[in-house]
Amino acid sequence: MSGLWVVSILLVIVILLLISIIFLSLKEDPSKLSNEESLKDIDKAMERQEINISDLTKDIQSFHDPLDKLKRYLSGGTLAGKFGEWSLEAIVQDIFPPNQFEKNAEVITGSGKRVEIVLKMPEGLLLPIDAKFPSGLYDNYLASIQQSDERSVKKSIDDIRRHVIKDAIDIKEKYVQTGITIDLGVMYIPSESLMQLIDSIDNLREQIFRDSRVLIMGPNSLAAYLISVHMGFRTLALNERAGEIMEEFGKLKKEFEKFSSSTDDLLKKADAMLKSVNEHATRERQMGKAIKNMDQLDS
Repeated sequence: MSGLWVVSILLVIVILLLISIIFLSLKEDPSKLSNEESLKDIDKAMERQEINISDLTKDIQSFHDPLDKLKRYLSGGTLAGKFGEWSLEAIVQDIFPPNQFEKNAEVITGSGKRVEIVLKMPEGLLLPIDAKFPSGLYDNYLASIQQSDERSVKKSIDDIRRHVIKDAIDIKEKYVQTGITIDLGVMYIPSESLMQLIDSIDNLREQIFRDSRVLIMGPNSLAAYLISVHMGFRTLALNERAGEIMEEFGKLKKEFEKFSSSTDDLLKKADAMLKSVNEHATRERQMGKAIKNMDQLDS
């Protein structure tokens, strides 16, 4: 279909160029050019346009080559899976610091089963996130849509439904375990268009979450979910810091109370000292007065 479309465009371009050339030739002074000369000019112009069209065809082909390579790349199951892993890793790295997640992690020790990403949740639990990309089935669905084959479209949707349910069961059995992970896993679909198709399948996401405790998310919904989780981490950290601050404030309060009581003791001692000094001063004055009286008697 794409080849016919390109050829049709090229034919339209050629016809328009011929009309333009003939129009420009007629626009010149007809008395100066003979019919033979006009035909020669048209032949030369046609040759130039053939060269230009050939170059244009090569450019179009060079543009299609990388697209075809990308399509073949994403159509392969293993390679498409790698694309999903790279996409998932990029999203997680944009949101979390390296110490809050682990790549290619063996969730259940000794199982040999590794998941693309695990997030380290509070209380030491993990959240497994596994990337799934049934690109071949999705390609079949798109081809059925282009062919307007309703039966094939229905079969493609049923195939995708079965595949997604199987992947969810796979995630639950391999990566979700009480005491190690929280009570759910995440299936990441690295294509918003495929995610929209999954959303359109009757109650598929709700059924999978109910039966397998697996959340299905595309790039946008996963990013939003991870941002909310990250904000929860920060809130928890702030709460923990608030507890530490209150503890330190309690220590400071006790020290202040001790300091306050010691200040009261110091004031009492200072008052007693002042009273003692006053008593000594009074006695000194009395003794001075007695000595003065004795001196007067001697005289």
